[in-house]
Amino acid sequence: MARTAFALHVSLVISCAAGGDQAEVTTAPLVGVDGSKDQADRSCHVVMRQLARAGSSFTWETEGSSWVWSGSVEISEAAANEGLVPAVMYRMAPSGPWTTVQATASSAPATLGYARFDVRLHQGLPGPGWSGTTLTNARIEVVPYLALPEGGRLFDHNRHRSDFENYLLASPNLALPGDASVCSTPTSASRARLVFAADFSERREGVLVPGGEVTIAYDGARLTQCRNSRNGTPLYDITAHVRFAPSGEERLVSVRDSSPALAVPTDARSVTLWFENTAIPGCQAWDSNFGANYTFETLRAPQWIGEARSLITRDTSDRCDGGVPAQTGFSFDTWARQRAATSNVCFQVYEPGVTDRDDPALWQKLDAQLHYKFVGATSSEWRRSPVAFDRRRGNNARYAFDWRALDPLRSYHCPEVTPAITAQPDGNRAEVRLEYYVTVNGSELRPEPGAAFAGVFVDDADSTWRAANCP
Repeated sequence: MARTAFALHVSLVISCAAGGDQAEVTTAPLVGVDGSKDQADRSCHVVMRQLARAGSSFTWETEGSSWVWSGSVEISEAAANEGLVPAVMYRMAPSGPWTTVQATASSAPATLGYARFDVRLHQGLPGPGWSGTTLTNARIEVVPYLALPEGGRLFDHNRHRSDFENYLLASPNLALPGDASVCSTPTSASRARLVFAADFSERREGVLVPGGEVTIAYDGARLTQCRNSRNGTPLYDITAHVRFAPSGEERLVSVRDSSPALAVPTDARSVTLWFENTAIPGCQAWDSNFGANYTFETLRAPQWIGEARSLITRDTSDRCDGGVPAQTGFSFDTWARQRAATSNVCFQVYEPGVTDRDDPALWQKLDAQLHYKFVGATSSEWRRSPVAFDRRRGNNARYAFDWRALDPLRSYHCPEVTPAITAQPDGNRAEVRLEYYVTVNGSELRPEPGAAFAGVFVDDADSTWRAANCP
């Protein structure tokens, strides 16, 4: 993955942070990252998901004289597989001393394709003794990063276009809310994650399809019987037994310290797993659902996907009827932003025995995703977002996605990519072009093989708010 070189401003400012960087030594740096230098990450290797005061307005959690801020940071599977652990630098802006806190592995579900870590901040931060006026003026500057084995650091700039901008928590909430559009699930249409949690629950995330990829995320707290070590070196292992049907192909992989990824055979209809804990000398324990094992069915590509259409109108009678074929593109302009009641792209899916009947479990059998990217964005990777089931039309299932959810020129929002400016008789116009395609259970809907549908978001280029707030 390509990276953007980091400007000197942030790297120099945060170099005065307290605390040392800690990371395990790995055999190689992340692909495309010069581990010897400080850099900005805009390719989703490290991203802060959210950060806010712990507790509630009636019972904010405190540590000493400060409230506690808790949040989550996620790192890419590539970074996690190298043993990297995120940290967070923070201070009271604009000139307070920097403090560094190491994040800890989280038991909460992570975004598919990422590893999740929890972080707690409190030292030197506001607390119940602060006056209302002081709190109103308070600003907390936050910088998540990965310390790389070669001495460099990779800083989270996945929400920022400017190299001079860090996360800033300000009044009234002093919080960083989540943003599902930032660093969403990696865009492969055929990746699944099988999660075996510490509470002995199991779940599938993503799309498990023949010919795809499956990652096994196993919490070692499920199997603790066999635990030996010598001088800090583990002398035990937890092995996943993975068997694909109908071929009977079986693989053995360690899940003690990592979440291994396996290729799913092209003829696979299901995968069955069980886990074995062994240690020296001769200890053995099992996690096998009391001998029944854990089985997950693969999702098959539907027989047909089509009828992709964009509908942008004030009419509210139907979310999808009418509109124009997706191949002709769409324009979501200032009029639509202000007046349109319907602004969807819709498509239909047919699979015998699945879509031709009412089925409340349809969402488990058909995984519909919109894959998209903004032309000119720093990262050339496709993002994706789930598409909701709308209704049945005859024997088909109809799906609808609202373009407002991706509108980069929406009010009070800095675009993810620099808009193109064109001169028009009535004033300058800002445009951001979007490319997209659809997958259902890994099967693609495109205008032609390898191509993508397209549309454009348009607004007045002379936006007072964007001029004042966006780099």
